[in-house]
Amino acid sequence: MLLILLLASALGGAANALAGGGTFLVFPALLLAAVAPVKANATASLALLPGALASAWVYREAVRTIPWRFVAIMSGASLAGSLVGSTLLMHTSNNTFSRLVPWLLLMAAAVFTAAPQLRKAAARLGGHQSMVLLVGGQFFVAGYGGYFGAGMGVLMMALYLAASEMDVHTAAGLRTICAAFINVLAVGIFSMQGAVDFKVGVPMLVSGIVGGYLGALAVKKLNAEGVRRGILIYAWGLTAWFFVKMAI
Repeated sequence: MLLILLLASALGGAANALAGGGTFLVFPALLLAAVAPVKANATASLALLPGALASAWVYREAVRTIPWRFVAIMSGASLAGSLVGSTLLMHTSNNTFSRLVPWLLLMAAAVFTAAPQLRKAAARLGGHQSMVLLVGGQFFVAGYGGYFGAGMGVLMMALYLAASEMDVHTAAGLRTICAAFINVLAVGIFSMQGAVDFKVGVPMLVSGIVGGYLGALAVKKLNAEGVRRGILIYAWGLTAWFFVKMAI
C-alpha cells in the first residue's frame, strides 16, 4: 500500500507540473489506504505542498513585475481565507466530510473541465481592476483551498483575468504565490491539530518532489493538453464512483 501511495504522490506531483489535477490522484489513494477522510485530505495537502512552493519559485520573475503592496494584500486575503477554510475542515467530522467528498470532487472536476473556457471568458472581461472583487474573491477561493482545494488554481486564474489588467503570465505568477501561502498555512494548521498522517505523508512528500521534478522536465516533451484530458477522464470516473459508493 505504501508503494501505491508513493506512486500516487509521484504522479500527482507530475500531473500538477504538467496540467494540474494532482489532488484527484493523491486524495483517493489515501482513502484506499484506509486513512480517515479528513486526515486523507490534510495529508494530501502535505504531499502536494512542494509542488506549490516550486511553482512559486519558477514564477518569481513574473511576480517581481507586480507592485509589492498588491501582492501583500492578495497574500493577506489568501492567508485569511486559508485560515477559515482549514479551521472549518478541522471542525468537520469524518462522516460529514465523507458525504461532502462526492460533491467536492464533482465541483472540482467541473472546474477543471471548464478551465480553458473560464480563462478565455475571464480574459474577455478583463481590462479594468476591481480591488473589492479581487480581495473578496481571493478570500473565498482561499477558503475553498484551505478546506479542499482541487481546482483552486483555475478559480484564481479566472478571478485575476476578469477583475484586473494582468496578462496570463503575470496572473499565473500571482496564483502560484497565493497558492503557496494558502497551502503552507493549511498544512501548518492541519499539523498542529494532529490531522496529518506523517508516517505516510513524509514519504509521499518526497515522492511528490521527485514526480514534480520529472513532470517539469517532461513539460517540454509531452502534450500537456493530452495529459489534462487523461486526468479529466480519471477525475470524472472517480467522481462517478464516489457517488455510486455513497448511494449504496
